[in-house]
Amino acid sequence: MQTHIIVAACVLSVLASTPSVGKTKDADAVFEREEPAAATLALTREGDEWRIALRAGGLPNGDATAADCELEAVGPQDADDVIAARIVPFVGELNELTEADIGADAPVIEVRVGPEGAFVSDSDAAARYCGLGSDIDGFYRRTDTAG
Repeated sequence: MQTHIIVAACVLSVLASTPSVGKTKDADAVFEREEPAAATLALTREGDEWRIALRAGGLPNGDATAADCELEAVGPQDADDVIAARIVPFVGELNELTEADIGADAPVIEVRVGPEGAFVSDSDAAARYCGLGSDIDGFYRRTDTAG
């Protein structure tokens, strides 16, 4: 019985931790969000474009809390510091998306970058590719910048 309690406590501890994007060590900038659920945003420059890697926990809802959501998108940054990135195929730690999964009309995730953080608007990408109750929209506080 004690073994089951210890295992359950370990699982709950892992589930309660802040989701992290596996590629943050190579990212040019890393941001985190605490509300309404923990989330991590990593931005990595790829030539003239940016790769956006997002991982967010499901909105807290007891036993009905959605699994973590993981998405990647690539796109350019405009003169107003807004990155407009389309969802792209990827193989992540939690999720995998193929071109067939994405379809012909991939949503655009917009990331408005500022000195203190970034504001994400996902154009319903989380609703389309993640579990019901997933949310990646909102303000992410800057936590790390390479250099």
